Amino acid sequence: MNDKISTAFEAQKHACDLLGSPLTRDVVGFCADNFAAGGIIAKLVRGWQGDPLNDNVPLRLAGFAHYRALTHDAALQGFYESCGGIYDAAKRADLAVALEQLFSREEAAARQFLRSTPQTNETGRAAMLLLGFSEITKRLGLPLRLREIGASAGLNLFFDRFRYRFATDEGDILWGDSRSKLTLDARWHGAPPALAEKIEVASRRGCDLFPVNISDADERLKLQSWVWGDMPLRRARLLAALNIADTAPPEIDRADAAGWVAAQIMQRPEEQATILYHSIVWPYLGVSQRFAIESAFAQAAENIRPDAPLVWLKMDGRELGTIAQLSYRIWTGENGPEGEEVIIGPCHPHGVDLEINAGFNPV
Repeated sequence: MNDKISTAFEAQKHACDLLGSPLTRDVVGFCADNFAAGGIIAKLVRGWQGDPLNDNVPLRLAGFAHYRALTHDAALQGFYESCGGIYDAAKRADLAVALEQLFSREEAAARQFLRSTPQTNETGRAAMLLLGFSEITKRLGLPLRLREIGASAGLNLFFDRFRYRFATDEGDILWGDSRSKLTLDARWHGAPPALAEKIEVASRRGCDLFPVNISDADERLKLQSWVWGDMPLRRARLLAALNIADTAPPEIDRADAAGWVAAQIMQRPEEQATILYHSIVWPYLGVSQRFAIESAFAQAAENIRPDAPLVWLKMDGRELGTIAQLSYRIWTGENGPEGEEVIIGPCHPHGVDLEINAGFNPV
């Protein structure tokens, strides 16, 4: 198990480098070194019950440090842009001292925090999902019944209330209400299709094993702590999305994904397109859950009616560390039990850019 924990630390450091977070890389680096030396981190995580990589143990530790910085730990705040500080890798040794003091001083609080599952509810992913929602709207011409798997706080259920600015090979594309409190910027490579002028949403609902109640101040702060402390734009997007969701907090069921998905699929109303969707969730589901979800779609696909179509929209990879891909499978009642799969292309896990490989037919 110790080897698995060390491997998880190394994998996360590499991911932080690739995604541009030197602060989180060095927080994880401290944890790795301290663990190897048998320090407080070893005391906290040695004997972890479960897979330390799948369970995101390194990010749980980094999340606790950020959470404490956000709750006014003066020794840490100077390293975090989210707290008005700035991080310089030359101060790595000072960061290590502050972290060792934190974890040693607050061992009990750290143990409790480590039970929390990291969930950033990354709103940037809406800039990828929008293309899927648009294509589905253009094809079916029906209001969308949105059902999000692993919804966290449910912020991306409000994708249609965000403003978007896409840089594409054919010029900039703008979509959404110019008065929105949140504007998402992203890059689309390849030939982009025209976006639907309007996307009508009939209802919004999600599920999560640990849903975030955005009306609870501490849960709201914890959600911010999962966003890396030297990525101010990501945090700004999160805060703006929270502000939008505050006007009508989303309905998020505390539920296991497999059973919830089956129920939502079977309860499809007429004259609405039911869309089950998820973003960077699939790798965290167990094999049995994946099989149950796939079986629920396969069973429903035998009896799809044109007035109650079904769509499975994914922004995900098959396993942790694999490239995320935007795709959807659509069942219209006229395209057989296999439906039709459309693979749009690979995309950044934070929603920064998308490579459009699909050939779209005019609708």
